Amino acid sequence: MRFMGKAFSLIALFAATVFAQVEAKQNAPELMKDSSGTTMKIDFTIPLAGISDPGMLFSHFSNKPLMIFYFSPKCPHCQANFPHMQTLIKQYEEKGLNGIGISVGSGIKKNDVRLFIDQFNASLPIFQDVNAKFGPRYGTGYVPVIFLVNKDGTFYRFSDSSKKSLEQLQEILNKMLP
Repeated sequence: MRFMGKAFSLIALFAATVFAQVEAKQNAPELMKDSSGTTMKIDFTIPLAGISDPGMLFSHFSNKPLMIFYFSPKCPHCQANFPHMQTLIKQYEEKGLNGIGISVGSGIKKNDVRLFIDQFNASLPIFQDVNAKFGPRYGTGYVPVIFLVNKDGTFYRFSDSSKKSLEQLQEILNKMLP
């Protein structure tokens, strides 16, 4: 019986240590790095199609604090999160934050994106990754994804919109845009 108690204690200690490491990792988002450990930067020359404004270029947003909402117009999670993201971006606009949406390209028609813009009263510029250059380079394979981009192009990637992730996002925004 004593052995079982000690084994249980060791398992509990191990679990607490792992949980604390995971929690610490969640508390400190880091700039995205590639497989070699080099800090990544967003490539603002990636060709994206302007949907809400066909004349607008993605490059217009380089060298500016930027939040990108990467989504699929048919995704229920994206639809549920877009209004919150748009509101958050609007809250920080006065401090210099820019915000855009980038829709996935494969299998999605421009009319699907336009319908999303209309349904969700999108006032942010919306682009589409029609050549599938942005998603495979920076995405996770899932949507929605939120990117918070510094003026120098380095960025944080948030693959979920949990309460914890949104708190972390706002902490970074408050440091980035005092």
